Amino acid sequence: MARVLIVHGERAQRAAHAIALRRAGYEADTVATLAEAVAAFRDDGFDAVVCADALEDGSGLALLRAVRRHKSDAAGIVTAAAGSVEDAVEAMQRGADHYLREPVAAEVLVAAVERAVARKAEPGERTPRSHADDGAGAERGAVAAAVDPAAHGIVGRSRVLAELLELVQRVGPTESTVLVTGETGTGKELVGRAIHLASPRRGRVFCALNSAAFPETLLESELFGHRRGAFTGAAVHKQGIFEAAHGGTVFLDEVAEMPLSMQAKLLRFLQTGEIRALGGESTRRVDVRLVTATNKDLERERAAGRFRDDLYYRLAVIPIHVPPLRERIEDVGLLAAHFLARFSARLGKPVEGIEPAALARLEAHAWPGNVRELENTIERGVALCRGPRLGIDDLPPRLREAAPPAAGAAAAATSAAATPAVESLEALERRHILETLARVDGSRRRAAALLGISTTTLWRRLKEFGLPDEPEDG
Repeated sequence: MARVLIVHGERAQRAAHAIALRRAGYEADTVATLAEAVAAFRDDGFDAVVCADALEDGSGLALLRAVRRHKSDAAGIVTAAAGSVEDAVEAMQRGADHYLREPVAAEVLVAAVERAVARKAEPGERTPRSHADDGAGAERGAVAAAVDPAAHGIVGRSRVLAELLELVQRVGPTESTVLVTGETGTGKELVGRAIHLASPRRGRVFCALNSAAFPETLLESELFGHRRGAFTGAAVHKQGIFEAAHGGTVFLDEVAEMPLSMQAKLLRFLQTGEIRALGGESTRRVDVRLVTATNKDLERERAAGRFRDDLYYRLAVIPIHVPPLRERIEDVGLLAAHFLARFSARLGKPVEGIEPAALARLEAHAWPGNVRELENTIERGVALCRGPRLGIDDLPPRLREAAPPAAGAAAAATSAAATPAVESLEALERRHILETLARVDGSRRRAAALLGISTTTLWRRLKEFGLPDEPEDG
């Protein structure tokens, strides 16, 4: 059985980690300082080291460097009471297999050690990580090779997207919770799936759930399960998503919409790793990695008392922001071609490409509905297209009726003295939504369809813009 060295400045933490690992069948030794750890590793050698990020006489990262020089194939797990994206990335660069947020549940620690030691034992599974002085290029190459972007459906070549994917693939191998933020339709679930595929859990279950899709009682049942008779209609036992995803990853979307009472229950799960089915009397430990997402500003939600501070800090160990499509317009052409190929095959229509004039309109559009709006636009275009290529006449009215890019640029130059040089993104989105509403005589339903967003999202945008909420028409 593998030998594990535990390095932590707090005696209680050392003892807890040692007990958990010994019960799992490992040989576990403990030390309190960096110097003791280096000496122990040099004298005896270990198959894995579990070290606190902050030690009395140094850091866990310094210990990892020393371990790598002595025994490059030893597994390394770093634990931290607080951590940032930069800390997690640096730990991975220094050779850490996992980066865990304290307090670490016993099952989570054991599972991390098991996976790390097993991967080290598999020949050809991975190559040794380069040190910082090996050059940034080698590190980026190793990261880029970890996961094929095409495997998770994220398409593009823009700089901001490349940076996003690099960050995803660096934090994927950690065990930290990740908070994905971004506007509606940017592809946050795709990012969550990419994190799963970049992690040691990639061969296990990936479960996604929209927090806003269920009332509170049903949401608790979806997350934790229920026992027969727990509520009206509960005729049989049901397994919750956390139990179903044991060993894998759970992606929880629109987490800001979760009621405060459910936030407290989610926080307890993150603290203990335990679930209790609705109507049940016993608890069960599960091992899942949680990735959450929201299109809201959680800082603002916290200030308004709608989101718990303690839960926010638990969820946002590693925050990742997905940029809106208007900030990566150079990806519009690739995305449009990607969707064109998909819907041409699905609808059985041999549409071979996009006319330059139509592509210019696509690239000039503000895309308030982001990638989802573009996807809906291309699907509509393929369905209506009569020729071999998508043209302007196949685009929605909001794009057909828009001024050509060149004409728009000329008009902007002519009126530069009378209007601000730059219009804010919020003002641009507000104007686009109002113009769309005017075009459909104020119909919320038709406007949402044209914008490629849900009526709920449209209503929320109008409310945020301070516009009146009129009754929905027929």
